[in-house]
Amino acid sequence: MVTVNADPYGMPQGATTTTGQLVLEIAQASDGGIKTFETLVKVVSNVLEKPMEPRYRELRRSSPGIDQVDARPQGAMLLRRLGFMDCGDYYRLQSSGIRGSEVARFQCALNDLPHCSSFVERLGPSIFALGLEWRKPDGTSTCLPGPTFRERAQNSAQVSVPSLPDVGGAWGHASSLPAARSPEEEDDADLQEALRLSMIQS
Repeated sequence: MVTVNADPYGMPQGATTTTGQLVLEIAQASDGGIKTFETLVKVVSNVLEKPMEPRYRELRRSSPGIDQVDARPQGAMLLRRLGFMDCGDYYRLQSSGIRGSEVARFQCALNDLPHCSSFVERLGPSIFALGLEWRKPDGTSTCLPGPTFRERAQNSAQVSVPSLPDVGGAWGHASSLPAARSPEEEDDADLQEALRLSMIQS
């Protein structure tokens, strides 16, 4: 198995922000970022459920939901990091598809927010569809990065969300099935694509 970097708070060289920071900034909105997160999770799920459906591969900026994602620079950047290219009036999914490592980082970052447990759970099937899995300390695998906020709350009388995120998520890193390229080539390609997508301005 190939290990991918699923640390939402790790700063790749040359990047200006992390996935975790983008998620935290979106969560600061008056609605807690619910509509933006809802749309991003739906976009990922739709593409993976129906990968050849053109309406899920090209997203009009003016369509409901996408317009709200696009209205927030952090939302637009997350959409690009997930694998969508800015093509003017619409976003188009890159030919290589959804970026699995970014979905894992997105899911892990959402896992730290108390109001986002349902989004973490809804991304679970996408993690498996991408050939990824999270490893628990006992060696078993799951589609969730660790206990959700809701589960942690049930196990603790008082749960506090740290002001500074815990690097690495709840259980560790996602791993994927072996790729055609070597792990080093895959990591380099993922990093280059992430940097390219994060540098594109909306």
